[in-house]
Amino acid sequence: MWRSLLFVPVLEDRLLAKAADRGADALVLDLEASIADDRKSEAREALGSVVNMLGSKAELTVRINPVWLEAMRDLEACVVEGVSAIHLARCESAGQVQAVDGLIEELEAERGLTRGAISLIALLESPQAVGEAARIAKASGRLRGLTLGVEDYATEMGVAASDEVLRPAAYQVIQAARANGVYPLVVPVSMSSFRNLDSLEEGARHARSVGSVGGYAVHPDQVTVLNRVFSATPEEIAWAERVVAAADDAQTAGKGVFTVDGNMIDLPLINRARRILDQR
Repeated sequence: MWRSLLFVPVLEDRLLAKAADRGADALVLDLEASIADDRKSEAREALGSVVNMLGSKAELTVRINPVWLEAMRDLEACVVEGVSAIHLARCESAGQVQAVDGLIEELEAERGLTRGAISLIALLESPQAVGEAARIAKASGRLRGLTLGVEDYATEMGVAASDEVLRPAAYQVIQAARANGVYPLVVPVSMSSFRNLDSLEEGARHARSVGSVGGYAVHPDQVTVLNRVFSATPEEIAWAERVVAAADDAQTAGKGVFTVDGNMIDLPLINRARRILDQR
């Protein structure tokens, strides 16, 4: 599970030099929004050396371009040893996920890579994509996560990226991810106000309260906030330990339901407690 994914432009040497030290669970080497159109080829050519430089220091993922010819060229560059996942910018349909899955599978076979080793994360950045979230989430066994592209989504809705427009869409994406066993990596907060860490924390706490497990950062300071919010608190861990211990005692005694801290505990809460402990 990724609590924090930090975007790093592939052509920014100064940012790349420190990227692995920022504390993010994964880096997102960006071939898309942060790269000018006339430098796309340069970015693809640079990607291999960046992966070699950072691969032993951090988990590496790559965001590719959404336009098909550019996307295919990006895949040629990024389906390599050392890349664990590929982010599909402006993913609009299950068919798009399936097509990219097929291309990755061919490249894995051609290059002697383990089949299925590279995961996919779909970036849903339009009302159409959000409406297709459930179908996209089940499109491929390679799909590992869904996220909401907040700025693009709000723009296509014709409004600013406010709580009112982002939170309903975020919940729809989170629910689709949860229903299909993939990670919801959603924080419904404008990325343009990246220095407003209080806003990020509030949005991340809301997202966690409705099922999200992580989010994206465009600045290193945001990583600390995401890691803190999406980690189990000491109180949650202590509760989970009490529940699991009590569940073991209840099983020995042949009981299916028992109480902890005065509250009734049954199988869904036992499972929740075990997940908390697994994520420590």
